[in-house]
Order: sequence, then structure tokens, then C-alpha cells
Amino acid sequence: MAKHFTGSDGALYVGGTRIAKVRNWSISGSVETLNVTRTDDTASKFIYGRQSYSGSCTALYYEDDASALEMSALLSNIIRTSGTSATATATLLLELASNRQLQATVLFTQADISATTGDIVSVNLSFVVTGNLTVATMGAA
Repeated sequence: MAKHFTGSDGALYVGGTRIAKVRNWSISGSVETLNVTRTDDTASKFIYGRQSYSGSCTALYYEDDASALEMSALLSNIIRTSGTSATATATLLLELASNRQLQATVLFTQADISATTGDIVSVNLSFVVTGNLTVATMGAA
């Protein structure tokens, strides 16, 4: 029987602690091509090189029961009044279903906070993946 997936699940983890629910997300992957053409070849030849990923997600902005803003450390990496950020990376888990997940170590590069009357305040985040994906089971059965 055919099955359709929706992007209803996702979580944002920093240091192994879940800090936000992710409302929607997207990720884009690309791979470099390396030219391996020899001088005596009559056509160009290429092989796969380094891969890279970038994407975005919308996280819900909220305080926990102790009135702590769970996302404060993450946001202070981007929205700050001084030099270098304190926390270099975060672990981002994106999920379509329990057996369809992407997980990676990311650097957040942009944060846009949105407030609309009658809606939950949200933070649109852009990120780049540093290193390889640590979990990639989107194609798993």
C-alpha cells in the first residue's frame, strides 16, 4: 500500500538536549565534481568529490516550566552584541517518521524571529552542515 509522508516531526538538539520543536524544515544536498580528464582523453571525465548540505527550519520559540528560554544559547550564537559565538555547533535531527531521519552537526547562520498576533512566536533558522550527515535513513525501508 502506498504511503505519503508529511514533515510533521522534527526536533532541535544542542548538546544532546532537545531545545525546540521544529515546525517545518528543508535540506539541500550537493556534491562537487572533480575533473579527472587526462591530456590524451577525447572527452571530459568527472568523479564525485566533496558533498555539502544546507537548509532551513522553523523552530517554535518558548520557555520551559522554569521560565528558561531553551533556545537562548543557540540564538546568542547569531544575535549577539559581541565577537565570536560561545557554542560552535548544534545537532539537528529532522524526521519524517521514526525510521526516516536525517541528523547532522550544523552551524546556524541566520535567525529570523517572527511574532504574529494569535500565533506561536517562531524562529526561522538557516544552517550549514559541518562534516558528514551522522544519520541518513530517508531511503530506508
